[in-house]
Amino acid sequence: MSLVLKLMILTVLGALAIQDFKSQSVYWFWFPFLAVAFAGMHWVRFHQLADYWQPVTFNLLFVSLQLVVLTIYFSLKNGRVVNITHQLLGWGDILFFLAVAFYLSVLNFVFFYVASLIVVLFCWLLWRLISVKEGHNIPLAGFQSILLIMFLIADWCCFHLDVTDDNWLSHILLL
Repeated sequence: MSLVLKLMILTVLGALAIQDFKSQSVYWFWFPFLAVAFAGMHWVRFHQLADYWQPVTFNLLFVSLQLVVLTIYFSLKNGRVVNITHQLLGWGDILFFLAVAFYLSVLNFVFFYVASLIVVLFCWLLWRLISVKEGHNIPLAGFQSILLIMFLIADWCCFHLDVTDDNWLSHILLL
């Protein structure tokens, strides 16, 4: 069952990346499917969900705080209330963050969130240098899907870090 869920998760992430790169939009139904698959991974591993909801709640609150801060910042900057989902951040990007919140532990989520935004910015700038296509929108969910695929494969197949637990990352941070 675990292998089936992993393959489903990687397939959905791949589909998200392809859709976002091709059309700058993604099907909304991938995100609840991804969140349920992530919860299913936890269930398969631990056979319970009692301690599952605390990190998920914190991750969701972290994303919500980021969205509120961005809204306040751009509203103050423009002198009017700004809806950040109009031309600043797509709904697919927001739903991607919310879905990923259902899998990663708190420190791993914050690490992935920050590191992936930095890598995406670098990749986008590089893409803009070599690409002849004009476009101002960053396929954030697409880039982050690819990064999450690499992160998960590294965890599941190579390093066995367990990104659902903060131990490996807190150990590195405390060194």
